[in-house]
Parts: sequence; C-alpha cells; structure tokens
Amino acid sequence: MNQNNLDKITIALAGILQAIALVRELTQTSRTDEAAFTTSMHSIFELNPQHITTVFGDLSGIRLGLEKIIHTFDTTHTIDKLQHRYMLSLIHLQKKLSRSPKMLAALALRLKQIQKQADYFSYTHPTVIANLADVYVNTIGTFKFRIIVLGSQRVLHAQENMEKVRALLLAGVRSAVLWRQVGGSRLQILFSRHKIKVAAERLLKQLEHNQRAQKELT
Repeated sequence: MNQNNLDKITIALAGILQAIALVRELTQTSRTDEAAFTTSMHSIFELNPQHITTVFGDLSGIRLGLEKIIHTFDTTHTIDKLQHRYMLSLIHLQKKLSRSPKMLAALALRLKQIQKQADYFSYTHPTVIANLADVYVNTIGTFKFRIIVLGSQRVLHAQENMEKVRALLLAGVRSAVLWRQVGGSRLQILFSRHKIKVAAERLLKQLEHNQRAQKELT
C-alpha cells in the first residue's frame, strides 16, 4: 500500500467516520457541525469524481473525519464500541448494496432527480434532506440488516432529525462505497491502524499548512 493509495483510503474512511460523528452529535443534541454536514450531503451526489478529494470539496470538508480517525486509531484510547459498530455496519451495508445492481441503478436515478433540487435550493435544504431520507428508506433501508441508531428519544422522535440521520447514513454508505473503490478493506482497520492514523495526521497538517498559506496571501 503506497502513500497515494493510503491517502485515498484514509480520506474515504474519514468520510465514513464524519458521517457517524454527525449522526451521534445529532441524536444526542439535535445539532450538527453545519460545515461538515453540508460536505457529507454534497458527497452523496459526487458519483463520478475526477479525484477523491472532490467528493468532499477539499480536505477542509473532512476535517472532522480526519480528527476522528486520529482519535479512534490512537492505541492509547479505549475503543469506542458504538462508533466501531456503526462503522462496520455501514461497510456491511455497502457490501450488500454492491451485490444488488438493480438497487444501485435505482439509487443513482433517484439521486440524479434530487440533484436538481439541491442545485436549486441547497444540499441541506429540508426538501432535499427529506428526499435523501426517503431514498435511504426505500433502498438500503429495505435490507434485512438494519443499523440501530441510539440517542435521545426526544431528539429521535422529531421527524426532521430522523430525516437528517437517514441522509447521513446514506452519506456514510456512499463513503464506504468510495472506500472499497480505492482499495479499503476490513483487514486494514485491524492491522493498518497506525499507518492510517499517521496518514490522517499528515493530511490534517497539510490542510492546516494550506489554510495558513491562503491567509498570508490575503
């Protein structure tokens, strides 16, 4: 696994962990990091990207995800069992989705339709989120395997919040698809944790360097 491939795998994995982090924040507080949420919603529609970073706009779009990798893959920290379960569940759903060409085609068609709404309104407009949630329910949500989302019942009972959760799960599966496409595997999560953590730290430093350089230019 060369550095270029490792970076791609790390970026895609950051997309998965970012979606999970947003789900957990939302289900506990009914709030989300708006910039990260917008990026995760945007990533759903990037089906044929020229480069992996364009799925998330640029590295700044997955800052939260990179930070989560660094924390999660730090061996000095106790394993976050709920995050680990969500991550493996999204990867499992991606695998099931990859085995259903009809569902993939239906998903792509629906996303093209919703893209028009996103272009007119925004990626985070309530109508767009509601339609993404509906896509999740009627495609991936039809599998016998389901992700059980935990959180505050007060938060989860609000329709708007559940629609955001389902849209974020769709974003998580999309990142899992990307992760597989660039060579991600479950064995890497077990045996290449340090390499992935180091790659995330390097990418985060690169992002911070680029942002400082931009500030100096302005």
